[in-house]
Amino acid sequence: MDAGTKSLLTAGPTKGSHIIGAVPGKGHLWVMFDCQGAGRAEIILAPAVNLPFTCLKGTLTPTLNQLNLNSKTGLTVRVQAPDSVEWALRVTR
Repeated sequence: MDAGTKSLLTAGPTKGSHIIGAVPGKGHLWVMFDCQGAGRAEIILAPAVNLPFTCLKGTLTPTLNQLNLNSKTGLTVRVQAPDSVEWALRVTR
């Protein structure tokens, strides 16, 4: 995944909800998200995309999503999660 990609944002490991930052909107993005702890987490790339996840207590839940965005408008990335969920996020292009 690292060869030929550029990290745009990284966050974590942390718990709870956070605003991470902004990314350019046009083109392909890879969103890597790991979580553990009982609860639901959601990655929001406002105003275009919501990615919900179920995180499990005692189990690391890794995910990788590719997004192809057509709008040139930048996106604000935030994670909504309860304090019971520990997570880490990386957005690359």
